[in-house]
Amino acid sequence: MTNINSEITVERRTMSRAGLGRYLEEIQTSTSPVQTAYVDPGATLKSFTDIFSGLPVSPAFDAALVAVNGGDVGAGLFWDDQTLRIVLPPLPVSGKPLASGVDIAPLSELLQTEPMIGVCMVRLGRFGVGVYQGDKLLDSKTDRRFVKGRHKKGGSSSNRFRRIREKQADELYKKVCTVLQEHFEPYERKLDHFFLGGEASTLVGFRGRCTYLKTFDKVLRTRVLDIREPGHEALEKLPRTLWESIVYEVQIP
Repeated sequence: MTNINSEITVERRTMSRAGLGRYLEEIQTSTSPVQTAYVDPGATLKSFTDIFSGLPVSPAFDAALVAVNGGDVGAGLFWDDQTLRIVLPPLPVSGKPLASGVDIAPLSELLQTEPMIGVCMVRLGRFGVGVYQGDKLLDSKTDRRFVKGRHKKGGSSSNRFRRIREKQADELYKKVCTVLQEHFEPYERKLDHFFLGGEASTLVGFRGRCTYLKTFDKVLRTRVLDIREPGHEALEKLPRTLWESIVYEVQIP
């Protein structure tokens, strides 16, 4: 727990699919008067005090506010005059802007869905693609492709090395793009969500060279999956990461 100032404290927690379900049930059984609000995906929220008038103005809310506005999944907010709970779900959620009482239905219903999710993970030297129906891996492909490491020396040898590395990276991007299209064409119109994962700088290069990615612009999520080894084992374990939620609890004395 982090002390933001002498009075207000904020705790940030990561919850699994099952963990968030239990957390919502605890909120549902709360005996304190609760107000519920939902922030729609893509909406920009100026302040939590614009929704709940009883909240004080404090920098304690800044991190949570940035997280809500920086994502594309929306948020569920629960306020009981002492604790503000901010739930950022793994996938987009919508509900009433403000309501009296506890309304966990939009979040609970989201956790019960089995959407079709596509994933493409790319790092220099290795990649993996997969299609999921809920937690079930329907189709996948992983492979390795050698890309030289960074060269520290200068001069002509360094320039030659850079050109070789760039060519190898370009070959990797083309290979991944081809594999992605081969495995994803049967699911193009069925995908509800699409995630990219891997190393940020590598993904920038990949997105610039794979025009097929534009097929998924409407379902591409802004969250980039931090995957260090995009092999089959990572694909098998990935549903847990895909369904992780972030929860902020702001305690107000």
